[in-house]
Amino acid sequence: MPRYQPLSLDASDSPRPRSKTAFYCGWCGDVVIQLFDGISHKLPSRTESVGYLAGVLFAIGWWVFIDGAVYATSRTEPPVPVPVAFVDWVPGILSTIALIIVNLIDREMLSAESDIGGGSVATKAQGCAFLGVSMALGSLGGAFAVMILKYTMHGRTAGDEAYFGFCISGQNALIFASSMILWFGRNGGGSEPPFPGY
Repeated sequence: MPRYQPLSLDASDSPRPRSKTAFYCGWCGDVVIQLFDGISHKLPSRTESVGYLAGVLFAIGWWVFIDGAVYATSRTEPPVPVPVAFVDWVPGILSTIALIIVNLIDREMLSAESDIGGGSVATKAQGCAFLGVSMALGSLGGAFAVMILKYTMHGRTAGDEAYFGFCISGQNALIFASSMILWFGRNGGGSEPPFPGY
């Protein structure tokens, strides 16, 4: 008998039919596949799920900030030693603008080869992406700077005195996470269109 036997491509030569699933028994895998096929059309697509997650994080970020601002301005006994000022709002506003700028750019635009209006589309898109990410990181750093300069350096690190400082930092961290999740999730390289219903 030869050491190596030629492989047969005929399915009838196979001793046992293999299931298309990871389960050892074929009927278990078939049941799971049928159950998943029955509910898979009811689940949102990947793009929709990423959009929902990013929206939830964005909303929670602003909710945390507004909660801290309302608490800091309405507390009377004893009053909060640091009043709410415009500088507390700036990082969140810049984070929101950065989220919009970053997510207006499509991944294909970053490497486009065509020229529109005399300039390269890729260069313009890369400039906008750089501006948006720089604004997002700058506002995140600004939020931490506000917390450190207004609260931590003056010994207000615990309890109600530092609550609004933690709210500012938490808000910007959540908005930054929302922006990055939305951009990477929407531009994740799948074959699914970015906006499936349109």
